[in-house]
Amino acid sequence: MAVIGLSCRFPGASDPGEFWRNLMSAADSVGSAPPGRWEERAGPAPAEPRTPIRHGGFIEGIDEFDARFFGIVRREAEHMDPQQRLLLELAWQALEDASVPAQDLRAARWGVYVGASADDFRTRYFASGCLDRFGHMGSSRSLLAGRISHHLGLRGPSEVVDTGQSSSLCALHRAVASLQLGECDAALVAGVNLNLLPDVTDQVHLWGGLSPDGRCRAFDEHADGYVRAEGGGVVVLKPLEAAVRDGDHVYCVVRGSATNNDGGRAGLGVPSADAQREVIEAAHRAAGITGASVGYVELHGTGTPVGDPVEAEALGEAVGRRRPRTTPLLVGSVKSNIGHLESAAGIAGFIKACLVLHHGQLPPTLHHHRSPEALPLADLNLRVVGVDHDESLGTDELVGVSSFGMGGTNVHVVLASSPVATSPSGRPGSRTPAEQPTADTVWCLSGRTREAVRTLARALLEHTFPTERYTVGDVAWSLAQRDEGEHRAAVVGGCWDRMRDGLLKIVAGHDLAIPADWLHDGGAERVAWVSVAGTYAAHGDIAEVAARLGTGLRKVPGLPTYPFERDTFHGPAPRRSLAPAPEPATAAPDEAVPRSLLDGWEQAADPSERLWLIRSFLERELLDVLGETGDGRPSVDPDSTFQDLGADSMSLLELQDRLTTATAVEIPESALFDHPTINDLAAHLNTELEALRG
Repeated sequence: MAVIGLSCRFPGASDPGEFWRNLMSAADSVGSAPPGRWEERAGPAPAEPRTPIRHGGFIEGIDEFDARFFGIVRREAEHMDPQQRLLLELAWQALEDASVPAQDLRAARWGVYVGASADDFRTRYFASGCLDRFGHMGSSRSLLAGRISHHLGLRGPSEVVDTGQSSSLCALHRAVASLQLGECDAALVAGVNLNLLPDVTDQVHLWGGLSPDGRCRAFDEHADGYVRAEGGGVVVLKPLEAAVRDGDHVYCVVRGSATNNDGGRAGLGVPSADAQREVIEAAHRAAGITGASVGYVELHGTGTPVGDPVEAEALGEAVGRRRPRTTPLLVGSVKSNIGHLESAAGIAGFIKACLVLHHGQLPPTLHHHRSPEALPLADLNLRVVGVDHDESLGTDELVGVSSFGMGGTNVHVVLASSPVATSPSGRPGSRTPAEQPTADTVWCLSGRTREAVRTLARALLEHTFPTERYTVGDVAWSLAQRDEGEHRAAVVGGCWDRMRDGLLKIVAGHDLAIPADWLHDGGAERVAWVSVAGTYAAHGDIAEVAARLGTGLRKVPGLPTYPFERDTFHGPAPRRSLAPAPEPATAAPDEAVPRSLLDGWEQAADPSERLWLIRSFLERELLDVLGETGDGRPSVDPDSTFQDLGADSMSLLELQDRLTTATAVEIPESALFDHPTINDLAAHLNTELEALRG
């Protein structure tokens, strides 16, 4: 199975490129809890007198989300688990990285597999006492996968997998099996974990699993526990044959995977070396290899005194002692860089391994100086990739990834380098003379807003393109695979410098950037490029641009993805007091029905004024039902359908109740479906009021 797309938000990194740079520079992304994160509790403080731990690996902006991009109204977004919101954005970014247009996936047999175990938002939501009808699906763990499938219109399996800390790697194993069985044609595989409540960290601390100073020291003599972390990642999986057929960029290939359980071990929280060895060997059999072929393993590597020796023993038996003594198995742990992402830990290790094979380099593991006497790495023929000297994989050596759950579910995956041939120039694949792309091309940029287009242009301007491997035409082809937004811009040119000059013009406010000399002596071909670029910027005809790009182009990985314009959604917070909430005041009988609309309507002599009053009332009430309040509320198109404005059936029922109360007119439920826009419904209500009140 080919990995053709990646996205992530990990501590210190907002995308795979930044994540890789942090790994190679040995950055430590663990720090203190951000202000406001752990100031609210779901329950009382723990009775046991322990110094609370308030450090970990955190990501920024967990309360921020581009709800309007995904067609989600504010009220619904406020009652959504931020894990759902994060996964929606990551899924979109992974598809763009894979150059797969989301619009082409409607009714496609694509699966969604999400590893998740945290219920912090659900706990906080119920503790708040502020229940809302959107909170039912917003707090449901099943919707972590279901909402992605719904938004993209996918028809394949959609599952949330919870095996504790091994959840996301187990989700990947499930996806591989589903692809092999033909249950889906491709799959989005994700892991997510957000640490919203201090109560959970206090609970883990009482259990004894956390490092007092917040560092994961995998296989080190000072290993004393792990540090909790958060984040999410998504990968796009596709059968290798289909990926090659479709010209996809392949980061690496999943050769095999396996899962089992530690059942019958000494204690519920004690790992089993035999079970871990067995799952590694099972993954090797599934991949059709032996342990001697594996050159590097991304460890589970939590840095606990109990878990590390068990994992080392299992690896030594399954891999280390099967390799020559002169070339020990290299191992490392991303947890030393970003902490333990728990249910998302497996996808973090997997994405690191994908990047290792993609770049051909091995990042160092932090906080490792010397292994303890009880963990004889030399005897096991293992060596930790440290910061002291460079390590590299041998030719054709494979990579393993391990993840182990607290409940005993173990998962191991075997990865190999992309088998796609490379040309002597270093470019992926070879191009025949007939396929050589023309130098002139057009980069198409689009977004929901004009500012989003400018932001994307700025990101491309700052991006370091792999110019030795790809052409400006390759970038053009990759950008042409993205969904079209309402606002567009186009950059025309034939070399990197001219494309950068064009991007500067887009950032400055232009919608079409053309080299100056083309306007005087461009020739027929260049006039044609300007024509299709102008048509795209004005009307959005990406098909004509794609037709002119021709064949022989390659999809470029790692390009900047859509720049989401995020609003802040704080969501319900736990109550500070357990005292019952005061009963709402009951309106006096003469105040039960608001009179402002009826009084204003009856006093208005002009029919158009009456219609305007009703339409204004409908707009205000609809926005209130959708949670859009305050000065920042969006404008409403009175000719857009309620569905297009984000109202679901429950929202319409609530609007119906408000209208009946405000007008004293019995409005049947069908009226809102028979008159599906504000203008239609306003005209209907005006007619009803005229019939009743003259």
